Amino acid sequence: MRLRPPWTVRLLAIAVLLQGCGGAHARKQSYQFDSATNACRHQPASCAQAAGQEAVLPSAVRTFATAGGSAVAAVKLLDATSKQEVTKALEECANKARTQVILERFGGRIPTPDECRKPIGPDARAITLAMQLGEEMHRIALQCAAERLQDLRPGGFSIEPTYRYDRSTDTTRWVTQEEIELLRRQGNLGELKGTLIPDVVLHSGNPVQAQAVFDFKFPCVDLTQHGRWREYPPGHPFAGIRQDVMYKQALKVRWIAQVAPWIGASP
Repeated sequence: MRLRPPWTVRLLAIAVLLQGCGGAHARKQSYQFDSATNACRHQPASCAQAAGQEAVLPSAVRTFATAGGSAVAAVKLLDATSKQEVTKALEECANKARTQVILERFGGRIPTPDECRKPIGPDARAITLAMQLGEEMHRIALQCAAERLQDLRPGGFSIEPTYRYDRSTDTTRWVTQEEIELLRRQGNLGELKGTLIPDVVLHSGNPVQAQAVFDFKFPCVDLTQHGRWREYPPGHPFAGIRQDVMYKQALKVRWIAQVAPWIGASP
């Protein structure tokens, strides 16, 4: 049995869930979404997780990228030089993803706002082209990040790790890929409601001991400025709070950056 359905099925499932996920503003600004799954992956129980799609990267890659992240792994330090090297690598991955996808789809030209807003399929509620392109770019960027960081920081990073944060006790627990797969098989992905899933986390060798967080952002049209961090929607355990604020609270890190094509990383 396939754990991950074909991308067309995944995107349509997410599209339906997006209707209750982003609200009217999200639908109005859908052409700006950087990823079909990123729009809802931070609200896993009601959106991507409920569809069985907690992330865009195959679980085997995520597991490999976090294989060194255990308590017995050698402690990895993050100095200014290391952070700069990693940041540059991730910026190059974002550029690669944008170039590869846009070149293939549009021959290198930038899509128009109307094209970005265009629904995929006959259903007007379907996902937009921007969402589809965003998922494709996200997948390429994360694969690239896993490969680059394995050379730069083996055992000291995780791709799309899942964290459960309890605000009442100010404690954070890393949810292993094995736990997620077990919940998937049991049909209990709703139990992951309120978990946090950054794109890339640098850590000491233990995923809970985070040192920096990076999220890829892939606007469809505007490549001149970084977008604002999204707020969690009503009904979410962290409703009204921005993603970056929750990353800081849960992971106790100061360096949290968006990484976008051509304009690079920005806190």
